[in-house]
Amino acid sequence: MFTAITIVLWILSPWLLVEGGISFEEFHRENLPLLSLTNSSENNLLLPFNTTRTPGSEESLKVQNFIKRFYRGMEGPWQLEEDSFEANGRRFKNLVFTLGEASHYVTIAAHYDSKVAPEGFVGASDSAASCAILLYVSRFLDRLYDEDAALLEPRLRGAGIGFKIVFFDGEEALQQWRADDSLYGSRRLAGQWARSGTLDHIELLVLLDLLGSEPQPIPSYFRETHWYYERLASLEAAYTHQELQLDAQDHRFLQANGVTIEDDHVPFYEAGVAVLHLVPWPFPSVWHTLEDDYDHLQQGQVDKWAVLLSEFLIDCAARR
Repeated sequence: MFTAITIVLWILSPWLLVEGGISFEEFHRENLPLLSLTNSSENNLLLPFNTTRTPGSEESLKVQNFIKRFYRGMEGPWQLEEDSFEANGRRFKNLVFTLGEASHYVTIAAHYDSKVAPEGFVGASDSAASCAILLYVSRFLDRLYDEDAALLEPRLRGAGIGFKIVFFDGEEALQQWRADDSLYGSRRLAGQWARSGTLDHIELLVLLDLLGSEPQPIPSYFRETHWYYERLASLEAAYTHQELQLDAQDHRFLQANGVTIEDDHVPFYEAGVAVLHLVPWPFPSVWHTLEDDYDHLQQGQVDKWAVLLSEFLIDCAARR
């Protein structure tokens, strides 16, 4: 697994491997145990999300604090944007962490809330695993910044590329999905960023959802970002010889080239932001059931997406 990744990254990002000191293979070998489904270490990034996380709840607050502690322990200059608001009688909070002062940003996001019903719904793939993957990717970027700052900083400043990691609250409907009862956090943040001009500097929004359980196909949904999808598909092909989830030749959704699945990307897409939506279709069989728990996560799937997205973001920076 690691050999294949190292080989493909030598091709994709030679400026990192030749000039820099960090070993991607070594990093993933050391850090993937932090996503273990069984390792109860206090440093585990996955297990703290194994709880209900309904907006405004005590469990949601604990998850928020866990995420913020994680970033406080990082080496790089991460900036926190914390946005609390009320809607439909609930308290919500978006968390945005930014690395680099740049002219353009790649933003990678997931929602950390869980459904109100059925009672006890954890949402392991929807989207606890994706949130843990965001933390892993952030650690990867942080290590790169810390060990190869002289190499990476020019790409994080001026005309370069920066990174925003977003944890949305309130993706799920509180009662029944409709325009005013869903996507609370993403609608709020897209509106704020539109007013502040931040949206003009978002080069790409990568949205993760329903990852980590059974490996369903993940189509390419938008023509504007199909070339990003192709780059990620090439990384997946190098990563594993097992059944692939990405197929750059599947153009079913590209023909429609519009919103076919409502998710947190919608307010940003409607505002003109380029979106790479990484959500399986069809949805996993456990979707919106109590079986979407940690017993139905697959360690190999969690690990795969953590590695692929780490490498994908560096590929984005290298190509600017």
